[in-house]
Amino acid sequence: MRRGGLILVGALALLISCSFGAQTASADEAATIYNPSTVFAIDLTLPKASEEELEAEPTDHYVEGTLTIGETEGTPGTVKSPPLVDGVTVGIRLKGSEGGSLRPLATGKSAFKVKCNFVSKSDRCLGLKKMTLNNMVQDPSMVHETLAYAAFGAAGVPAERTGFAYVRVNGNDFGVYLNVETPDDVFLEREFGEFHKHEQHLYEGEDGHDVKPGEAEDFEVDEGDEGPGSIGDLEALIEAVDAEPAEGESWSEHVAPYVDLPEMTKMWAVEKYIDHWDGYSGHTEAGLRPNNYYLYSETSGRFQMIPWGADQTWIPTIGVGMPWREVTFDGEGGVLFDKCVEDESCFRLYWEALNDVTSAIAALGPRALAESTAELLEPWQAEERSKAPTRAEFDEGEVEDGVNESLAFIDSRQEEAEDWLAANEPPELPAEEEEEGEGAEGGDGEAGGKQPSSSSAQLPTVTVPAPSGPVGPGVHVGRLSRLGRRLDVSLRLERPAAVAMQVTTGTRHGRRSACRTRIAPAAAGKVELRCRLSKAVLRRLRRHALPLRVTIEVTFVDGEVRRFSRRVGLRHADAR
Repeated sequence: MRRGGLILVGALALLISCSFGAQTASADEAATIYNPSTVFAIDLTLPKASEEELEAEPTDHYVEGTLTIGETEGTPGTVKSPPLVDGVTVGIRLKGSEGGSLRPLATGKSAFKVKCNFVSKSDRCLGLKKMTLNNMVQDPSMVHETLAYAAFGAAGVPAERTGFAYVRVNGNDFGVYLNVETPDDVFLEREFGEFHKHEQHLYEGEDGHDVKPGEAEDFEVDEGDEGPGSIGDLEALIEAVDAEPAEGESWSEHVAPYVDLPEMTKMWAVEKYIDHWDGYSGHTEAGLRPNNYYLYSETSGRFQMIPWGADQTWIPTIGVGMPWREVTFDGEGGVLFDKCVEDESCFRLYWEALNDVTSAIAALGPRALAESTAELLEPWQAEERSKAPTRAEFDEGEVEDGVNESLAFIDSRQEEAEDWLAANEPPELPAEEEEEGEGAEGGDGEAGGKQPSSSSAQLPTVTVPAPSGPVGPGVHVGRLSRLGRRLDVSLRLERPAAVAMQVTTGTRHGRRSACRTRIAPAAAGKVELRCRLSKAVLRRLRRHALPLRVTIEVTFVDGEVRRFSRRVGLRHADAR
């Protein structure tokens, strides 16, 4: 494996955490353990009676045990003192299903759910109510899930965080686990703000459950009221999706009050890119798909979608006897996806989302992240094979083959996505349909898409004024300039920080990405941000001036976050 990879994983872990709108690290105790650049030590203890209950009914209910979490220096035998969590009483049950990842406690590498508020509803573990410890027995590489959730995060999809743990139960080694953030109200409030349990819900979709008439009761209510008559938001969504649009109304216009299509199309685009055949937009199969997704309702009743169960991703499936696992960029999926790609406006949204996702994942550097993660886990996997040989399901060669298979998929996927995008690009919208009334924004464009006068078409550089109060200390913004397809922004940092930039423009369908970029923690001093404008933006520039919104988020190494936006205009003559 490539040396120095652990530094890269650490940088990417910090980078992933600074998604737009995220809370600062100082307000999030659990951020410590959701760090995929190291491995934590987790000890579970179970009294004899609890062991016997889990052997008899492994997934039905939680039994009493204790939890200890220790920080390590990244290799076996290096647990630091004192523990982050020390012997607290929790509830424990096994996780998984027969034929899937469920393993017996006595002899197998069981997956676990840990309930921190088992004794009292107010109890927490580093601010968490629950923890999920995945055994990764369906992923020989052990890199798929952390890489998948990183891809969702890089694309701006609300997604769970991940970390790694080496787990022991009653002093017995069980092995290497993924500690994946549990979707619950703690997660929801971190991602979206206050959760109103009497108005909002989190529904779990699995085993073919979909937004179809008569299926509302099939969804499990994970958060929010679930008594009689309480799931009206889901029933309203199903009714809207199933109904025929009014005359002259598109499907996407009809469902817009109930479905956040810009967010959902991004999630589906990531699922397709990473080959998540067992998710929402992968192939359907005999009542088992769609699977592994959550529906989250806003207070308005509009829904977003959250991914889950991403262990069988990043793998080519052609020629392995399971052709239904091959995920194409269109193909079949759940009802929402299928109706979306049949609707002209929604298909355009999906196409644009996949275009953005392809760039975001390329910027993430999935090959380097996979290699670095595999290198991090090597000594821990050796520890698992040595101390838990009856529980370890993969030998060294199988792990290496799994990693190499994923690397081969990663190497080919970007080109496959770009080929599909080129072959399926939607027709260009008429000029009058593109603008959102922001033509005068920033003082450079003109309303209605009118072309600027010849006297104003000579400035290929746009200067962003140095910010004052809204940015705060530590960041100075210099000039924004455009060279060909590229936008450049210069910053000066007073201390090391990771930086993310997103550039958007307005259309009649809402804001659309023009480009985005992220850089790993940089040293204090001058930093240059560069991103490539999309082809759609360049086409619009050839016709008229274009207003842009540049949003920059700076996350200092101590967790402090500075976020600010500036509106600028690119002139019509710049489209060279």
